[in-house]
Amino acid sequence: MSEYKAATECILSLFQSKAHPKIAGNTPRMTLSDQQAFKSVLESLRSEIEMQLQGSSAADDSIRPDNAIGRLTRMEAIQAQSISAAGKARLRKRLPQIERALKAIGEGTYGTCTSCGSNIQKGRLEFRPESRRCVACARG
Repeated sequence: MSEYKAATECILSLFQSKAHPKIAGNTPRMTLSDQQAFKSVLESLRSEIEMQLQGSSAADDSIRPDNAIGRLTRMEAIQAQSISAAGKARLRKRLPQIERALKAIGEGTYGTCTSCGSNIQKGRLEFRPESRRCVACARG
């Protein structure tokens, strides 16, 4: 019976170390100074993204069929154009997420998971400051 209890405790401790923050012990609540620091980061990130979206590069220009370039060069230009368009689409998708994060700071809910209500780990917010969910909820 004691082997069963030891195995159960071992499994439980392993589960708690990889489990949802509500089970494994919640991360500390974000302080006001932390929120202000993240607000500054989010505002500069928003400005940087807006500048990148306004700027254009040679890859954004359309490839005219009458342009006398070789077949491989044309294919490379088309590929560069699609990569640039995909990058800009990702940036456009990120802007509303940043706006929501700034709004959450104003409301005092920044750093709280929208799915489970636990605190989002600070490391996650440092990596992706517009995160709305904790790691466990984001993984699904």
